[in-house]
Amino acid sequence: MKKFLVLLPALFLAAVAFHKPAGGKWELVASTNTPPSRNECGFATVNNKIYLVGGDAPAQPVGIYDPTTSSWKQGATAPSIMHHFQAVGLGDKVYVLDAFSDRNYPNQIPLANAYAYDTKTDTWQQLAGLTENRRRGGAGAAVYKGKLYLVCGILHGHHDGTNGLFDEYDPKTNTWTSLPDAPHIRDHSMAVVVKDKLYAIGGRNTSLHDANNFMSFFDKVVLDVDCYDFKTGKWSTLAAKLPMGTGGGNCVNLDDKIYYIGGERATANTPNGPQKDVFYMDPETDKEWKTAPALNKARNGVGAAVYNHQIYIAGGASGDIGLERFGLK
Repeated sequence: MKKFLVLLPALFLAAVAFHKPAGGKWELVASTNTPPSRNECGFATVNNKIYLVGGDAPAQPVGIYDPTTSSWKQGATAPSIMHHFQAVGLGDKVYVLDAFSDRNYPNQIPLANAYAYDTKTDTWQQLAGLTENRRRGGAGAAVYKGKLYLVCGILHGHHDGTNGLFDEYDPKTNTWTSLPDAPHIRDHSMAVVVKDKLYAIGGRNTSLHDANNFMSFFDKVVLDVDCYDFKTGKWSTLAAKLPMGTGGGNCVNLDDKIYYIGGERATANTPNGPQKDVFYMDPETDKEWKTAPALNKARNGVGAAVYNHQIYIAGGASGDIGLERFGLK
């Protein structure tokens, strides 16, 4: 097995166990070998292992993390550059439904096809892509009853095309179906399913550029949380807004509670930068978001997954730290 090359200065593997909603803490976890380093990547659990895919770099090999041994090994290299996406695990596969396929900031081109990484055969499979007018990156992805869902995103790199598009992918038929748009447009956002509802969370409107400041989109964060009820086929918006918004954060369902993790933002008084904030709520009973223990290091562009009632995060970027690994001791 080839050793991983450290391609970026920001590697993070983190895990936290929140067996009690207000308890737990983020802690370092040691790895027995050198983990992969990347940001703007995806992280997904399949059959007791967690798979780190993609990243804002040349096409990357899959990083395969075994929580039982705290070790990494390398899988097949992705068939394309793929970054700015949320990976989804279903069956034996990790799915990448949307992403950017080049690094030509700010005009990155979305993937023409979706892809699946087969964890049993260590191979990548090309899948049907969205129609050209719906291809995007920076969208949220989630799974519900054997089908995959993609919500919001941005059509044209970091330039314009922030949207509320909502699409369903059926892996059995390799087909896409367009669904009603979400109430709010957003990109660099995430999605999570809790019971029979999908939640579109976080992100910003990267299409908004001030006349004299193209990069002004960093403070255009979206605090509203949109909810799609699979039983009724209708969208609504939660009364509870995120206390602080970010783009490039992540979210997971841990024991039917939503955790929103990290990301980057700017304010009127502070420049853009990665954040340590973590918020959580039970969407069925809570009327507002609560503050969970903060990350040890601020980060954005991070992958997140759940394994054995614990949250693991990997990848991400922060300008003030080097190689770091986090987990539950």
